[in-house]
Amino acid sequence: MASGTAPIAELRQRVLSTRSRWLGIGFAVAVALAWKYAEISPQLLFNRSTLHDVGHFVAQSLPPDLSLTFLGTVAQAAFLTVATAIASTVLSILLGIPFGMMACSSLWRTGAVAASAGDGVRYQVLNLLSISARSVLGFLRAVPDLMWALLLVAALGLGPLAGTIALAISYTGVLGRVYADVFDAVEAQPVEALLSTGASRVQIFLTAIWPQALPNMTAYTLYSFECCVRAAAVLGFVGAGGIGYQINLSMRLFNYRQVATLLLAFLLILSLTDLISRSLRRFLSGEATPRPASFKIMASLDAQDFSVAEAERSPTRWGGAAVLAAIFCAIVMSFYFSGFLGLVTQGALQIPQDLLHFAERLVPPDLSATFLASLRLPVLQTLAIALLGTLVGVVLGGPLALFATSRLVLPPPGAPDQRHWMSLAARRTVYWASRGILSVLRSIPELVWALICIIAIGIGPFAGTLALGLHTTGVLGKLYADTMEEVRMQPVEALRALGASPLQLLLWAIWPQTKHLMASYTVLRWDMNLRAATILGLVGGGGLGQIMYNDVQLGFYPRVATLIVVIYGLVMATDWAGTRIWTAMPE
Repeated sequence: MASGTAPIAELRQRVLSTRSRWLGIGFAVAVALAWKYAEISPQLLFNRSTLHDVGHFVAQSLPPDLSLTFLGTVAQAAFLTVATAIASTVLSILLGIPFGMMACSSLWRTGAVAASAGDGVRYQVLNLLSISARSVLGFLRAVPDLMWALLLVAALGLGPLAGTIALAISYTGVLGRVYADVFDAVEAQPVEALLSTGASRVQIFLTAIWPQALPNMTAYTLYSFECCVRAAAVLGFVGAGGIGYQINLSMRLFNYRQVATLLLAFLLILSLTDLISRSLRRFLSGEATPRPASFKIMASLDAQDFSVAEAERSPTRWGGAAVLAAIFCAIVMSFYFSGFLGLVTQGALQIPQDLLHFAERLVPPDLSATFLASLRLPVLQTLAIALLGTLVGVVLGGPLALFATSRLVLPPPGAPDQRHWMSLAARRTVYWASRGILSVLRSIPELVWALICIIAIGIGPFAGTLALGLHTTGVLGKLYADTMEEVRMQPVEALRALGASPLQLLLWAIWPQTKHLMASYTVLRWDMNLRAATILGLVGGGGLGQIMYNDVQLGFYPRVATLIVVIYGLVMATDWAGTRIWTAMPE
């Protein structure tokens, strides 16, 4: 038996080795081509004029503009940004739930519920509707939110209304797909039990699928809100209002002190959003108001003791009501300030009419050979920016992640270094400095990094590559560090007991446990970076974004329709390639 399996294992190892070799060769060729089309010039980074421009930008940014007049402008822009994020999140939830239900394969295409419809015309129609819903969700999330904002500003005019609808469209695609996957992942037993009683699909969804899916849906919806806040901050670059508009305006006026103030305000918004999101998670999961042990005892006593239990529970009820009232007020105010409630007096049918009129101008797409040939270089630049931006994030984020991993940098309790305060202080300084750098890098949006890089090295794809690389460094560095923090401690402690150094702990205890998840994060980030690379041209970062922006401004809408199709095709192709690369990786 062993002699028969040995040749099979040897053959499998040989195939994996050959596949890895070809992957390496293909990656090297792709990097070489990307280096050319992204117009990488490392010498520019150390050029005297570049260093002078960077120093000038830093000097002119300090101190931030803290005048009362400008702080009022910042507060107004920040409020509008948050209002846009809240309103768009609510709309994406309202649209994402029905789309997610229709895209749920266990209800319409596979499994016991779908099989109950038979294999006739009714099943075929339901199957087609479910596939169509999933395809629509894929298209909505494939086109970057800033692209949707650019198109809707052209259709509806300047202001937060266009930005809110753009984010709602984009995040409907995201949430609808996530909801569908969550619905598909619920336990099958309750579904099958209801099906056996003759329950309809709606009854099965409401009583068996929805209660199981709600906790995961809530967690991801709150995360989506955090992403909406980040996205809302840059919509102003295309005229949708908020902090992004003020940053773009201040950059064009070369008022870098105002830019510094706006960036600090943006970081404060993100910190408060994260704090509120975590508090809401605890509140919705019941962790924020734990019941005292006495209440559990009271619940088992007779009726006369329940008055005490009710008294203990009343603050929780009042607190919950206050939180819900605050959420409701925030939603109403957000819809008002983002321009939706004004439609009641202006006519709610005006938006569909404007959108329909704009859609008519997009048809038919420009498929002329001349225009398609002109897209060759921008497409290659977009792919190059995405690939090299991801590579920069890996190269810079990896080392920063090592210093931001407490299990590698900070000594374990009881270690000798714990008794040397200077060594401990130095280690803590390195750890928190690395964490802080990663936080700043990922908090500043790619478009803002692109503007800063353009100041240093000029417009073009090289600036876009650096901008994407800096943001990706913060994202991947944080993900890598968090992954290394979550490893099983038994191998780490075993090697540490033998006197292993931090490098040995990394190579022999941490890396084997984290390499596959870190590779998955990297491939996923590459897919997301392609979407980001398509918009960097809006501020001069090269790629398809510049052509899209110019064509919208000039009114060449058939060309805009072609660019949307091209971007969608690139995103889908990258998603397919990422899946193939991930499955081809050796174990």
